[in-house]
Amino acid sequence: MLSRCCTQGFPALLLSGSPLAAGDPARWEKVHLVDRTRYEQAADRGVAWLTAWLGDDGSYGPKADDLACYYKSPYLFALSGQTRQAIQLLEFIRRRFMRPDHDFVTAAHHKSDNAAFNEYWAYPNGWLAIGAQRLGRFDIAYPAFEYLRLGHEPVRGGFLTGGPSASREGETDALTTAHLGLVCLYFGDLPKARGAGRWLVRLLTLQPDPRAGLFLRLDRSGQLVRHIPPGKAAFYVVSVQEPDQAYFMIGYPIAFLAKLYEATADETYLTAARDYLDFAICCDGNLRSSPASHKVAWAAAVLARITRDPHCTELAITIADHLLAIQDPTGAWLIDQPAHTTFDQTAEISIWLLEISAELATLQ
Repeated sequence: MLSRCCTQGFPALLLSGSPLAAGDPARWEKVHLVDRTRYEQAADRGVAWLTAWLGDDGSYGPKADDLACYYKSPYLFALSGQTRQAIQLLEFIRRRFMRPDHDFVTAAHHKSDNAAFNEYWAYPNGWLAIGAQRLGRFDIAYPAFEYLRLGHEPVRGGFLTGGPSASREGETDALTTAHLGLVCLYFGDLPKARGAGRWLVRLLTLQPDPRAGLFLRLDRSGQLVRHIPPGKAAFYVVSVQEPDQAYFMIGYPIAFLAKLYEATADETYLTAARDYLDFAICCDGNLRSSPASHKVAWAAAVLARITRDPHCTELAITIADHLLAIQDPTGAWLIDQPAHTTFDQTAEISIWLLEISAELATLQ
């Protein structure tokens, strides 16, 4: 079990400089309710920006000819009540990106121009499987899920980073395992979801010094991967001290483990979710002001709903407020980045703002 590295003094540390710092419950409730509305409005602007690009064929046009521009959009449009547009998008994705083996790729042997998805091969597929499942498009959802199941490593419960076509001797990682573990929950495959939870719990026990960082991968023998290839540190470790880390690598395990706890009532998973959150809070970089922290905000909101812990609520609100502050006036996020990043992150941040709003609404 990961020791709690910086829990002493949390109330003063977390609430300092926050609108919640005054400790006035009435003031807390007012800030909370107003910010919920702002989150939904910001997400609406993101949806409107994406909708403006959407053509009659279900595509975002010729400048958005990359899987990374699309894979989160069906989930977002379903979540925001735009079912017709979500189905249009799914139909285009099926025609343009789905392959006979039920994988999704931009081109043969090329997942996306976003190099991270060539590393985390199955990650976009998981979003599409969930989106299709939520929309009742089982003709897309179940084939997509059957493909993803092939990447499960049954001995330790993780999912292969390189996807089902990777070597059975390949590495497993926290992001892929948490993401596909959640996919398993959506499809009712509780044994594999539990396996993913078991993998994430074990990852915590193997950490040599969580006060310095958290290693994200296990090798084929089930041991930590501590040798980091040049230029790929973000894929292998989250540092406590350094800024601009891939904080979403920590956020997804928190949220998945919390939801796995709800599905199983097994306190082991809730404890692990709290331990991952403790690590995230200890990060001294820019976790609270990084666009890469969106999944941490979602995860903190999930834990806030389950545990009623005000520290979780404060963390979710602080990060979500920053996401609002960096939204472009057009409604998009990261507008200065390549199209595959702008479309991807506009969809994702809109999703998490809606999910955060829903999770925090239960605290009224």
